[in-house]
Amino acid sequence: MRILVTLLTLVALLAPSVPAHPATAPDETLPADPALTMGRLPNGLRYIIRPHRNPEGRVGIWLHVGSGSFNETEATQGLAHYLEHMAFNGSTNFPPGSVVPFFQSLGLSFGRDQNAFTSFDQTTYQLTLPGADRDLLAKGMLFMSDVALRLSLEPTAIDSERHVILEEKRARASARQRVQDRLFAQLAPESTLGRRLPIGIEPTIKAVTATDFRDYYTRWYVPGNMTVIVVGDTDPATVADVIRQQFGSGPAVPPPPPRHVGVKPTASPRAIVVTDPELTRAEVSIARLQPPLAPAITVTQRRREIVEAMGSWTFNRRMSALVAAGQAAFLDAHASLDDWPRALRMVTVAATGRPDTWRAMLKDLGTELQRARLHGFTERELQDARAAFVADAEEAVRRETTRPAREVLRALNRAVTAETPPMSATQRLALLQRVLPGITAREVSDTFAADFDPGRALFICELPVTDDVPNEADLLALGRAAVDVTPDKPAEAARAAMLLSTLPGGGAVVDSRAHAASSITSMWLDNGVRVHHRFMDQRKNEATIAITLAGGVIEETAANRGITEAALRAWQRPATSTLSSTQIRDLLTGAKVRVRAGMTGDTVSLSVSGDPAELERGLQLAYLLLTDPLIETAALEQWKDAEAQRLHERKSQPMHALMDVQTAALYPPGEPRPQSLTIEQVRAITRAEAQAWLKRLITDAPLEVSVVGEIDRETATRLILRYVGALPSRARIGDKTLANLRSIARPQSAMRVEQTIEALTPQGAVLAGFFGADLRDLRDMRLLNLAAQVLSTRMLKTIRQEKGLVYSIRAASEPGVTYPGFGLFVAGAPTEPGKVHALSAALEEAYALFAKDGPTLEEVTVAKKQTATLLDETLKTPDYWSTALATLDYRGLTVGDLLDAPAQYERFTAREVQDTFASYDRPAARFLFVITPRS
Repeated sequence: MRILVTLLTLVALLAPSVPAHPATAPDETLPADPALTMGRLPNGLRYIIRPHRNPEGRVGIWLHVGSGSFNETEATQGLAHYLEHMAFNGSTNFPPGSVVPFFQSLGLSFGRDQNAFTSFDQTTYQLTLPGADRDLLAKGMLFMSDVALRLSLEPTAIDSERHVILEEKRARASARQRVQDRLFAQLAPESTLGRRLPIGIEPTIKAVTATDFRDYYTRWYVPGNMTVIVVGDTDPATVADVIRQQFGSGPAVPPPPPRHVGVKPTASPRAIVVTDPELTRAEVSIARLQPPLAPAITVTQRRREIVEAMGSWTFNRRMSALVAAGQAAFLDAHASLDDWPRALRMVTVAATGRPDTWRAMLKDLGTELQRARLHGFTERELQDARAAFVADAEEAVRRETTRPAREVLRALNRAVTAETPPMSATQRLALLQRVLPGITAREVSDTFAADFDPGRALFICELPVTDDVPNEADLLALGRAAVDVTPDKPAEAARAAMLLSTLPGGGAVVDSRAHAASSITSMWLDNGVRVHHRFMDQRKNEATIAITLAGGVIEETAANRGITEAALRAWQRPATSTLSSTQIRDLLTGAKVRVRAGMTGDTVSLSVSGDPAELERGLQLAYLLLTDPLIETAALEQWKDAEAQRLHERKSQPMHALMDVQTAALYPPGEPRPQSLTIEQVRAITRAEAQAWLKRLITDAPLEVSVVGEIDRETATRLILRYVGALPSRARIGDKTLANLRSIARPQSAMRVEQTIEALTPQGAVLAGFFGADLRDLRDMRLLNLAAQVLSTRMLKTIRQEKGLVYSIRAASEPGVTYPGFGLFVAGAPTEPGKVHALSAALEEAYALFAKDGPTLEEVTVAKKQTATLLDETLKTPDYWSTALATLDYRGLTVGDLLDAPAQYERFTAREVQDTFASYDRPAARFLFVITPRS
């Protein structure tokens, strides 16, 4: 189960592609998507149905209950989320313990296909069905209607779930969570805001009774307070009929008015200082609480949103340019307007950075805020905003028919929560095209100045515990001084005219072969580059070019560990010898294409994705980054600061410390490459060394490319030949590439490591497992995947539910890729410190029992159904093929290996699963790692 809690990092409810028109009548109501079938039953339950065929043959059902933690009382804090858990613990048609097995028998996986979340103002249940026939729909709706109307809420089931809730609370504990909790309590102390965090508090979790649950359930879980959202490959009339049958018997009672949150608008300046010893970064904010706005249901209201969005977008662009130029004390800064329906509106500018720079950060943040308020935004900046907003809206229109159903469900759920009409992408674009001509730079500037007026601001500082922590009076004085400034008008920076002044000459294809069963064409270029192409229109108007270079971390030594990640600053914040990162950003404003960088243990990569018609623009940037990349000084130094904060934070986080202990134990002493970075290693890297490292990679590294999506082979080949074919010649990539660097001696005996760390979070962590299969061992890898699926189900039942040791746990088979012989089969989780040995014993017992008796026929049948459901969906997605083909030859695989997966899984027997598991789960291959906090 998930809890949605956000504050300074809330995603604004307003979207840049949701505008309106100033010339239209103020009371013009926003339209709803004509593809939706919407209705209301006599008892008040609403439903929204949208036919959608991605993925084919699937149906997603969400039940939105318009009640969350805001509707709790002092004595029932955490009950809304607790009740969410109880939905899976017994109802009229699903006795306790039967829900998960029932849906698993249909090929579904708990957590992926069944889930739920609770926030301040909603509880939403999610179910994805593997088919769309009426009988299956009825089964899914029967479960959802049981959740809505017929939960058992038996005292024994409530008591047995307490430990799960408490472990979930423990699993989420951290320095950041503690700071957020304290901040919520102080933001509006006159209100219930800080006393209604969805996870609740331990005393009430331990004390709430069946009567408390029944009171909340009967009050808030009424049809008039619910909406059923259905998106999938199905007939709306059939769905509506099933909804009427399953939900129609619910009581016809008026939905209760939500409880008053009681947040008062910020009346005068004040300061809030929140500290935690384990924080590793500082955050300063200038904020203001306001009354909530009415839901945006008219054109005029939506127009206001778009004007505000343009202002905050433009301000944030200014901040990113300052950071890129190294002209600000902070590492990141942003403005946001966050609306919580019926509760509050929060207007915030915030900045994060090194703790020792918080005073300079506050000063710079105040200066830039007042610079924007005093001088406003320029017409050129607004042109950028218009271009970006229109491009996003146009791209949404082109992708709407085939975007993933989960995205559609999320968007509809947001509209229900915000009480706004669910508009189509086409409608949003039409409104945007009407509104933009009437929005001026002056209007955006004036609106921003009014929204972000710091006259009655909250000055907020989140810091580690040091001697430099201010008291509230000092922070208030510093905050007032920070905004009591009259900055100069910002200077306009020169802009570049184009990415490339001359197009590269290109290359040639020297060998091309087609794989008939998959329509994949594989080519060798004359410069040694391997290319694979597959046309797929499962996602309309989308394509991705993935460029993989062999090398990177695997080539590092103890003397330069971390240099690959440092070198990629030139790709993460793209810059060249002639174009700054800000100039490149400006040149790509409004482009329907994205260029992203990534890395693994033995690769670095660039991906160019977006509208096929604009891929060439992205490829031009990729070509520059593969021929003339530049690491900007500010980018490297800011990465060092951020990485140092992250590495320091890991030391006090039990689960992260567990991963560090694992890698330190599994690999031999003196082998630095798989190990986590150290702060000393990060600080030692120089810009010149990183630049030279990247230059060597782009010049010499073997290279493999995949082109997947709605782009034909002729167009794809032309683009690849021009930009990738023009790169320097290099050795061909293959499964022997860098083979001399892959041999690492594996431990020859079992390992048990217990370690304590200095940590305030009362959380232990356990990881148990053994060395597993490599990626090349496809059969063994897949058999271990089935074993992991079965064991995950068992562990959820025994270790989570029956023994109460964890909130969530799963087994996983992670094949060895970079270093053969280091595949892992593992299971682990955080737990109460006093339970680490019980959890260790439970995991080892689960492994021993599985190796001795293996899975039952029923268990394997269910696991194979779950795998088939996943593969049926995954193998149809361009994302899968883009990733798989980008390293196909490098990993020594074939297209046939990938296509054969469903049939091979189906052929496996329970005996094969047991024998393979037992062959790897040998005494000498086992390991156990345990972390406990010292504090």
